[in-house]
Amino acid sequence: MSINDFYFFTPTGKYLRTLLAINFLFDELLAQKPEVLEDIINYYLKVVCSKEGKKYIFLDEIQKVPYWQDIVKRFYDTREDIKFFVSGSASLQIKNSKESLAGRIFDFYVPVLSFKEFLEMNNIDIKRPEMEFSSLKKIYEEVVHKVTMFENMLNKYILRGFPEIAREENEEFVREYVKSSIIEKIIFEDIPSVFETRRRDVLYSILEYACKNTSNMIDISGLAKTLNVNYHTAKLYIFYLQRSFLLDILFNYSGSFAKQLRKNKKVHIAHPSIAFALLNYNESVLDIEEVVSKFIESVVFQHVRIKNKNVYFWRTPNKDEVDIVLAENGIIPIEVKYKSEIAKRDIKGMIKFMKRFKIERGFVITKDVMREEDIDNLKIFYIPAWLFLTCF
Repeated sequence: MSINDFYFFTPTGKYLRTLLAINFLFDELLAQKPEVLEDIINYYLKVVCSKEGKKYIFLDEIQKVPYWQDIVKRFYDTREDIKFFVSGSASLQIKNSKESLAGRIFDFYVPVLSFKEFLEMNNIDIKRPEMEFSSLKKIYEEVVHKVTMFENMLNKYILRGFPEIAREENEEFVREYVKSSIIEKIIFEDIPSVFETRRRDVLYSILEYACKNTSNMIDISGLAKTLNVNYHTAKLYIFYLQRSFLLDILFNYSGSFAKQLRKNKKVHIAHPSIAFALLNYNESVLDIEEVVSKFIESVVFQHVRIKNKNVYFWRTPNKDEVDIVLAENGIIPIEVKYKSEIAKRDIKGMIKFMKRFKIERGFVITKDVMREEDIDNLKIFYIPAWLFLTCF
């Protein structure tokens, strides 16, 4: 356990507030005697920080402490000057333990490392453009001499989606870290600690399926048959993997929610580095256009959902398709074509979608193409993936 406190002052030296940060990682004492947490907070409030003013207490890896929610609730209900921030790597356990804090707690989802954050961690600065062609074009012109560097950094990002490995050069270490510290920990520890999971091997196999088929349609019935489990079990285990933030299921865009539930869905892995670790891929896989395109599509999806809650794909019985549809403030179709030469036939699905729903503009995410095009009075913006991702 580590404990840190911080003091804040105005420029004139006036005391403002105090912050307490506690990390409970690997703390056996608190696992056996959770009341120690209450003693620490009481001591801090009475002895270390007895002055008036708001106190901020950060409790990291809180799932290590049994009954933590009851301790936090007692302080919350009796002290108006305290605000708690709780976090932990086992988010499922935290979610499962917060019932007694109903009405007192707000969830904040922290997504995987964004490409822009990855660049910043590697000391590369680029302005954040708006998701408008004029803004993107301006930034592109400012950094056009660095295009190769940004493309190379995107390849590195695909393998390194977590802060701890953002600057790690050893590919083998990166894969082992993701596999042992993220994948296996969630599947063999976190999920079983919250949900009844008799077949952890099936959980693992479903995640492996998602890694191999990211950005593709998911056939739950076929998957269940392949794994020799019933449909309900396969669907339930997919839900567990969703709740643990390892994968996402995308619905087909429709005006009817009932139709969305009935239609086939698409699966996206949370980050390609999970697939690279689980499938033991190395960076040479990025030279295979069909493979890298699927990973880029999943990366684009995970980025746009940072700012958009209503994200879908679109597919008709005739297999006309749009990879991503944003339906937040107006409708914006996004097609991912991670290559250098893109013909009109490559985006025919998006053009049909735009005409059907009377949409004036759409984005095509490319490998290195940057241009604006008018097709049948529709505005099509071609944006390199590395540039588009810096919007988020």
